[in-house]
Amino acid sequence: MGPLGPRPSPAPGPPPAASASPSGRASVPLSRPSPHPHPYPHPGAVPPLPNQWGPDPALPLDLPDRRRNPNGRGTSGRRGRPGDAPRPPLWLTVVGVVAVAVLAGVCAAGGYIMFTHPDAPSSTVATPSAQPKPRDISSRQADPAPLTEAEAFPAATVGPGGYQVLKTQAGDCAGVAVGEPGKVLGTAGCNQAVRATLVSPDKVYVVTAGLLNLASATAAQQANDALTAAVGAQKGRFTGFDAGGVSAVFAKAATQLGWDVRGHFLGYAVVARADGQPLADTDQAARQVIDDLVEKYLLGTVIQARVSPNPASAAPSHR
Repeated sequence: MGPLGPRPSPAPGPPPAASASPSGRASVPLSRPSPHPHPYPHPGAVPPLPNQWGPDPALPLDLPDRRRNPNGRGTSGRRGRPGDAPRPPLWLTVVGVVAVAVLAGVCAAGGYIMFTHPDAPSSTVATPSAQPKPRDISSRQADPAPLTEAEAFPAATVGPGGYQVLKTQAGDCAGVAVGEPGKVLGTAGCNQAVRATLVSPDKVYVVTAGLLNLASATAAQQANDALTAAVGAQKGRFTGFDAGGVSAVFAKAATQLGWDVRGHFLGYAVVARADGQPLADTDQAARQVIDDLVEKYLLGTVIQARVSPNPASAAPSHR
């Protein structure tokens, strides 16, 4: 898989087989791990896909909603949300992973990039009469209501532009990630995953996106840091949810992974090209898919609606 953690954003690793069962970050330098490419074609096995690296560090990595301040540093443009526990600046992490079938196993090779999106202070102050008291989502104890498929994916299309929902799934966190990332989620108290496989509005990308229910905001941030280290070091990955049809590409195609946290929730997306072709290392559209589904939809719409149940104060659903 190749890192594009709020803003919402591989040495041999385990197989990228699609997951049919239910069950991103310590600050790391912007250096690329040494890839382990295989010559092409790869005899007797599925041809390896090219390594997925982030763009040249000298080039600005610019998501569509990224804003620049006078000193030239990008900010997320996200305003402070009521109900969130105080936390350090968020990271959007995108991890590229190339899966290459070799003998009885699978070798993953790739690289990662990271960049910060400091939270911007809110310029407006809601009056007590205009807003209900926000729900505390700092922990599962304070916010015990479980996630549901109807809450996360209530319609046939969701997110900016209308991503088509192929299939949804709710369960535990066992099949969401493999290798070290799976252990990280267990340590964070992940007890629930609600995910879906979707197709982008232009039909070019197939995506598995979901929300994970962790024990607390502190555990979520610790998981975020640990996932950055684990995935960046190629010690595991998040899996795609095989919903049949076009989603079969998750078993063989290169993917990009992005995740971010809010409160005691972690939102993530695994993206592949629907035609099975390798993702270009400069594929900004794939990064936009991650931003659409993780930052704008799962965290900015679904979790925002949980924090502020009043429809007038929640972000639009983009259906």
